[in-house]
Amino acid sequence: CQSTASELATAAPGQVAAESRLPPVGLDKLVVIAPPAQPVPFFFYGDEDDDVVAAAAKSASAAPAAAAGKGGGKKGGGDAGGKGGGGGGGGLTDEEKKAAAEKRAKAKAEKAAKKAKQPKAKQQQQAPAELSVSALDIRVGKIIKAWNHDDAEKLYCEEVDVGEDKPRQIASGLRPFYKLEDMQNRMVLVLCNLKARNLVGFPSHGMVMCASNDDHTKVEFAVPPEGAKIGERVMFEGHDGEPEAENKVAKKKIFDKLAPDLMTDADGVVIWKGAKSSTSAGPCKAVNGMPNAHVA
Repeated sequence: CQSTASELATAAPGQVAAESRLPPVGLDKLVVIAPPAQPVPFFFYGDEDDDVVAAAAKSASAAPAAAAGKGGGKKGGGDAGGKGGGGGGGGLTDEEKKAAAEKRAKAKAEKAAKKAKQPKAKQQQQAPAELSVSALDIRVGKIIKAWNHDDAEKLYCEEVDVGEDKPRQIASGLRPFYKLEDMQNRMVLVLCNLKARNLVGFPSHGMVMCASNDDHTKVEFAVPPEGAKIGERVMFEGHDGEPEAENKVAKKKIFDKLAPDLMTDADGVVIWKGAKSSTSAGPCKAVNGMPNAHVA
């Protein structure tokens, strides 16, 4: 428009409209601006092989190109979008969909079969191993000093050499059965993998083992044979395992479980479930040969 502001202000309304109107343009002169073709989305289940993935990607990338070749019109874009959304396949062929479905079914079946086997395997792993007397650390020892406990009339306090750097202190309820002089320099068997504990204020670490009758009215030492070495471990026929740690013996109550089968046989030999005890010098016995007695 070539009119100035003052001319427009004084001109008649009809004259302004006529002069400012744009010239008419034919429809054949219009330019249609279409949005760029968008790639067709495609989806996977996560178990397709490389060939299926490549084919889907190729199919999806070809769709926008085909749409662009048709001029990017509304119809072409709509067709591509329809193919992308149809059936959830994202451009996969029927054969590729079938292969993927078969692969998923196979993987699912294998997973179910594996899961079915797991409870049995887990149960086998958790099956507790049978306890053996080898879990106990029974050693040859020697009482080198004994005295009366100050506050417990049934207890002796002892220092016992079990082959360690220094003697162990052990309290034993033997005052009703042995005189103090009979305790001195006595060869004995000692259960060593018991946790230390206070017995009426005395720190005791281990147990001097004895044979006793059912009502505990008769008690006598379980002793090694002459010639056995101080500190050597007492073994039992057919049971060669290593002893358990003190904490485990206490926590699992291992001695309590094994003790009922720790006895003497008809000859007074210390046995566990019929397996005889042994040292480098021979079997261990109740000192006076008490038969069929409990050992603890």
